[in-house]
Amino acid sequence: SLDDSSSTAAGDTVMVDGSVVTITAGGTYTIRGTLADGQLIVDSADEEVVRLVLAGTDISHSDGAALAVLDAAKVIIVLAEDTQNRLIDGAGYVFPDASTDEPNAALYSTADLTITGDGSLTVEGNYNDGIGAKDGLVIAGGTITVTAADDGIRGKDYIVVDGGTISVAAGGDGLKADNAEDATKGYITINIGTIDITADGDAISAETDVLVAAGTLTLT
Repeated sequence: SLDDSSSTAAGDTVMVDGSVVTITAGGTYTIRGTLADGQLIVDSADEEVVRLVLAGTDISHSDGAALAVLDAAKVIIVLAEDTQNRLIDGAGYVFPDASTDEPNAALYSTADLTITGDGSLTVEGNYNDGIGAKDGLVIAGGTITVTAADDGIRGKDYIVVDGGTISVAAGGDGLKADNAEDATKGYITINIGTIDITADGDAISAETDVLVAAGTLTLT
């Protein structure tokens, strides 16, 4: 239960430090409530999947990512049915030193990330990207609305869209996969879904391949 400096959690795998809530182990966590200026962190060293059920979650963070996955085997975000969820970062991030430049997205993950469910998620990336995954990103459901100063949705290794309704307004690219180090990665696959992108850069940008099998795409 998120509530600024009064957040609470059952069990000993969630740490609350003021307005920062940290999940430290795999498992399923249902998250509700508001952090007006706080952060949800996943920092799990074990091999179990971390499943985050967002069931009416509103997190804003003025100087960093609203939701940051720093370490995990894999993270699945489930948007609970009939719920509205929102993640917002600030226009200026505070990093520990001059050599650090990440996290750099309102929703940021170093692990493979899947977003699914029947609820909605609004992401406002005021600093850089809206959703940024350092590994792969799968979108399998939900109504996802992203605005971003730079790239809207970025999965470095790949982006796979297996469902959902996605709307992106980006100052950079709309959907982006940019792993240039591995010829088997850096791709975008759209199997089904409704996608509406308005981007100052490319609507869809992939280092290797873009495959559109089905779906409804509106790209500007």
